[in-house]
Amino acid sequence: MPETTNNLVALIQAHIRKPCANRDSIDRFLEDEAGFTPADGLELADAVCRKMTDELFPPITEMELMLTEDCNQRCDYCFVEGKNPSNPMDMETAEKAVDLLFDLSRNNPDLKILLFGGEPMLAFDLIKDIVLYIEEKQAGSGQKVSFDMTTNGTLFDEVRISFLAKHHVKYLLSIDGDQETHDLHRKSVDGESSYLRIIRNLSLFKSYQPWLGARITVQPDTVDKIYNNVIHLAELGFNQFLVGPATGVAWSDRGLDTYRDQMIQVTVWLKAELDKGRHFRINTLEESVSMMSRKINFWGCRAGRHSITVTARGTIFPCSKMLGVDNLEGICPLGTLEDGIIEINNRLALCGMVPVDRQTCIDCRWADTCMGGCFATNYQATGSLFSPDPFECRLKSRTMEIARAAEEILGPEFFRELSEVQKRKSPTH
Repeated sequence: MPETTNNLVALIQAHIRKPCANRDSIDRFLEDEAGFTPADGLELADAVCRKMTDELFPPITEMELMLTEDCNQRCDYCFVEGKNPSNPMDMETAEKAVDLLFDLSRNNPDLKILLFGGEPMLAFDLIKDIVLYIEEKQAGSGQKVSFDMTTNGTLFDEVRISFLAKHHVKYLLSIDGDQETHDLHRKSVDGESSYLRIIRNLSLFKSYQPWLGARITVQPDTVDKIYNNVIHLAELGFNQFLVGPATGVAWSDRGLDTYRDQMIQVTVWLKAELDKGRHFRINTLEESVSMMSRKINFWGCRAGRHSITVTARGTIFPCSKMLGVDNLEGICPLGTLEDGIIEINNRLALCGMVPVDRQTCIDCRWADTCMGGCFATNYQATGSLFSPDPFECRLKSRTMEIARAAEEILGPEFFRELSEVQKRKSPTH
């Protein structure tokens, strides 16, 4: 009997390593090759998926909740390719998603939920219910959930802002710079300036959340204004900046060179401000220097590794960007709230646990420091999660030039201290 069991385990292990292996294919394999009944095959296939999720993969400590697929803006660079106003998340789905995060966290003390969309503030009543549900669930558990939200900042009033502040929901505002720059690509459905809608509430934002972050998305026709736009937002009261070129658009080498030069100019400004005792952070610089100084031993990012996204319909994806493609049909699903994570081979691939052909990267000078680009961006450009978008490769060389300049201007000690602070704040996975 033990020999038969060992043989069955070996056969299942071999099958799992095949492309497209999932709970259903394991079930069919057990029925066809091992003579299981449909009920017994499904039960064992479920057990295999649960055991692999619990024992082989890293714990899930972060979750993006796609509260709505709708938005009150139509930004022309949005990675969510479709908009669906008729399908918001309901509370039952939200509760199941939160319960799943706790189940998959393996009692990790530090969990994170990103409230996302679409525009999450369209679902503010749901946000309130989710936050209160989590606060009750985590009480006495030894686990603590931190809340983040990325928002276009146009649907706030004092009641909403005060609730978020009271319950420690931190928000990042998507704002690209001055009014001309911002309104060029971030169009409101009703035609009103989305820039002015943010600015009219800026004093409220600052009074409840003094440290304010800006997500600046750069286009080829706005790239030469990065420096001016960072200064403009800093003068308005923003403290932290995430600056990045839009993907899926045509970037010339000259445009990318301008991006590099503008970011170096921003670094010089940052050094001068820090020397005056003022406090700002440029995440783009920190991430670039961190990437330059470490050797990457895996492909990809946290998507599917430590983090998952749950849709309004209860489907599980590795991240919101992978959900957003193909008109919200998404790519590389992992499972559902009903079944759990059952697309085993997809997660094996995302976590670097099965061989993947990466011929493009073998001779790249940045192979030791690059994680291979964004899975979703790769897919949109090449049709493969693992074949890097040529744009990302072109951007990489500029990013490394920015990193070298930043380390020279700010000094390596500046980034070492930041790294130590982040290590103290980050949970150990």
